[in-house]
Amino acid sequence: MAPSGPRAQRNTRNPSAPTKPGGRSGGIKKRGAGGPVRTDRDGDLDMDAPAAKGGAGRGNRPPNTNGTSAPPTGPRRSTRSAPAGGRAPKPTTRAADMVKKIVESGGSGNLSSRIAAGRDTSSRHTRSRPVNGVDRVTLVVRGLKESKASSNDGGGLRDLLIFLERKAATVGKLHRTVKINKSTMKGDLVYITANKEDAEEIKKINGFEFASARLSIEELPEGTSPGLSEQSQSLKDQLTTVLGQRYNQESKLMNLSDLGQDPILQQMGMFNQATPEKVFRALMVILEDNFKTAQAKREGIHSVSLAGNNIDDVHQIMSLADALPDLLNLDLSRNMFKDAKALRKWSHRLRKLEALYLSDNPVGTDASAMAEITKLFPRLQNLSGVQVRTKEEVEAASRAPRVFPIPQFGTDFRDLNRVGEGFVTEFFALYDTDRQTLAAKYYDEQSTFSFSVMTSSAHIPNAPPLTWSSYIRLSRNHVRITHPPSRYQRLFVGGPLVQDAWSKLPLTRHPSLTVEFDKYLIDCHPMSGLADPTGSELGGVEGMIITMHGEFEDQDPETKVTSKRSFSRTFVIGPGFPGRNPIRVVSDLLQLRAYSPLPPQTGVPEGIQTSAAPVANAPINPVATQEQMAIELSKQTGMTLDYSKMCLDAAQYNLERALATFNEMRAQLPAEAFAQPIA
Repeated sequence: MAPSGPRAQRNTRNPSAPTKPGGRSGGIKKRGAGGPVRTDRDGDLDMDAPAAKGGAGRGNRPPNTNGTSAPPTGPRRSTRSAPAGGRAPKPTTRAADMVKKIVESGGSGNLSSRIAAGRDTSSRHTRSRPVNGVDRVTLVVRGLKESKASSNDGGGLRDLLIFLERKAATVGKLHRTVKINKSTMKGDLVYITANKEDAEEIKKINGFEFASARLSIEELPEGTSPGLSEQSQSLKDQLTTVLGQRYNQESKLMNLSDLGQDPILQQMGMFNQATPEKVFRALMVILEDNFKTAQAKREGIHSVSLAGNNIDDVHQIMSLADALPDLLNLDLSRNMFKDAKALRKWSHRLRKLEALYLSDNPVGTDASAMAEITKLFPRLQNLSGVQVRTKEEVEAASRAPRVFPIPQFGTDFRDLNRVGEGFVTEFFALYDTDRQTLAAKYYDEQSTFSFSVMTSSAHIPNAPPLTWSSYIRLSRNHVRITHPPSRYQRLFVGGPLVQDAWSKLPLTRHPSLTVEFDKYLIDCHPMSGLADPTGSELGGVEGMIITMHGEFEDQDPETKVTSKRSFSRTFVIGPGFPGRNPIRVVSDLLQLRAYSPLPPQTGVPEGIQTSAAPVANAPINPVATQEQMAIELSKQTGMTLDYSKMCLDAAQYNLERALATFNEMRAQLPAEAFAQPIA
């Protein structure tokens, strides 16, 4: 599908079939002779289609040149021409490399180029944005290659940076450090990025001697990019002109429709020289350079039109979502989208999109596709001129608690001799009344405990705000606590440290497991390979892992205010040391968050009770459990259900042991063992 400039009018899909009157042609034709189409590794974005410029304000369809919002009518034709033989000219290496340099220097290329260009790569979806975009200054340093340091590791770049920071602070007689934020070496030049204040100090070192070589330091001219050749800079200037002519500041529209018919791009021969996707990425890089901050992009561009570019998958224009994540209106009409699948890669992007236009696409008005596309964009209100949500519905959905429940099938309690049942029942009763006794009984010198507070989790709308001051100082939330020593201090190892941590937490009251069992979701599974306290079993010993989700009430020690919170707690328990309690807690991980009701339990297996009933009166049906294990083993191995049951029976219904047996005996199993795998 890669365009190669304007072509003579022809049927590009099926040369042997006549064009349908008033519509498109069908099929896809390989360049030249017939056969399947070939696409390059980057994906081809066909941008050659009839021109139709337009503009749009917030929430409105970008209008056509005649001032109306109706899509163009008539057959869709290609205007591309090809030399004799039907094969488009190959891209020239030099032009393709120039586009690549623009992309990489701007930050939408690989990770190293984004770092070198002084861009922050920590945001979601690897979205690049300038660091200190307003105060950032890039300097060009010459002389490193002529210095004696050039023979050092890394070409002497590290030595040069240390020299520049130290010398700038000394020459300026500063009582602070000078910091170079980013640096990169390209050929004989070194590009460094610093804030304006530090850059002024570094420029004072111009002409100083470094490792027997004289340094030249000057500021990079505004509008130029580090490492671009004269030809690449000229190409960037031309692409900047293209964007400038297509930007409507009044309507805040970036009109990128029918790029294949743009006279400047045609004159440059861009689509004969580089893949359309790379050209589009270069345009997005230049756009980001002109809107330095995320706020500037939000305020400057509300709408984008990509109509008439023969796009068939958003993967080809993924850089649009990276460059303009807060876009409100998007016109994708007169393209080649066949179904909703072609837009799924944007399912977690463009979260603020309000209007999307897909008219004159093969997807047409397919109701199921339109419904799926609507779900991809939670704030979408207008889909191809049809209202799919009201503004009030969008606002109500945004206020609703964000609950993402894992599908539940009742509690899955694979207990061994009711050890897990007895542990959780005793644990929470003692945790609420006598934590010291609890820690002394189950926690030894190797037991670990930690907890984390999730202050931004889902909660009930309009619920009174919770205070976390009694918890936050000991919280080990790795998203918030990134300094390694702070993380180590919040991991409590050994019974005494666990007791000390618990003493600093507020008093709690958990619902009774024997009366309010429906307030919990509990999973319990056998677990092998735990460290043997005696050291005699090198392969480890058997234990259990127990995961609980529930709620509790606590009382602030200072204000005496009672609050309700939700929690998740995961225990790993195993055999205790000889002469001590027969059960020890190997690991205890607690997570706290604002109260949110548990998801409803559905499809509860036979014999499992989820109503308010004692745990002791909720036995697991052994036949049902064995059936579930057989199905699980069949899913993981591809064996028939009968062979899975035989394998589990030999392993005494230990799933881990059955999997190990299967891996050892797989080559010896007959073909009929895999004849009817469970889906």
